[in-house]
Amino acid sequence: MGRKSCTMDGFCLLYLFLILLMRSGDVETNPGPDRIVSEDEFIKLSKLIEPSYYKVVGVNLEIPNAELDQISVQRMLNTSDALMTVFTRWRDKQPPGSDFRALLAEGLERSDLGFFSGKLLADSLVPPRTGENKKEIMSEAP
Repeated sequence: MGRKSCTMDGFCLLYLFLILLMRSGDVETNPGPDRIVSEDEFIKLSKLIEPSYYKVVGVNLEIPNAELDQISVQRMLNTSDALMTVFTRWRDKQPPGSDFRALLAEGLERSDLGFFSGKLLADSLVPPRTGENKKEIMSEAP
């Protein structure tokens, strides 16, 4: 039985090309920062959204009712913590390369939270931290 070596043709070349694309941060496999929703944005949303919207937001993000009830009980009815869990579970269920920002904005819009949807799409939900803001935060730390 002869062993066939992998030459730089066909499959091997395609495989090498895919590896190089993934390592270089190809847009399809590594969405840019404008498409990703940051943890700070999830935290801000979870604090700003009224508790009465918890179920509506969860349902519009396609989280099953039973799971929403379970999250709510686990978080001891702390809606802010429960929403944060809903957001992270929703994010984890999205396929790679998804436009998280647009998808979340759609879910908020369907939940009658268009104000937050617009802020999220305009990237103005959480102001960017500058070097001075970071210094102020560090100087306030004990």
